[in-house]
Amino acid sequence: MKNKKQIANIIRWTARIWSLLSLAFMLFMVGGHIFGSEPQSIIDMKDLLMLVFFPTGVLTGLFLAWKWEGTGGIATIGSIIGLYVLRPDLILDPLIASLVAPGVLFLIYWLLSRKQTETTF
Repeated sequence: MKNKKQIANIIRWTARIWSLLSLAFMLFMVGGHIFGSEPQSIIDMKDLLMLVFFPTGVLTGLFLAWKWEGTGGIATIGSIIGLYVLRPDLILDPLIASLVAPGVLFLIYWLLSRKQTETTF
């Protein structure tokens, strides 16, 4: 049982450190896009939905995961699934997968740390 807690803590801290790196990179890229490019006059619905899923949904999920690991992990994974539905060509992109990997780790931590109630008959 103690070994399971140690593994869960290692997963939790790995997810937290990795999420900080992912958050910093995504915020840097969003800032560069906002302040460094010319404004687009027309944004179609697909582009708007993609922005909702990535980076907005992923950023929100990773922020939430610091307090609520399960909720944040599900939000992060759900957002990336939404992006993959809109852009299936990104499924094999290792950069995007590495940015959302902390969400998977947060979800694994949440599943490991839940208290299992054992019933005896």
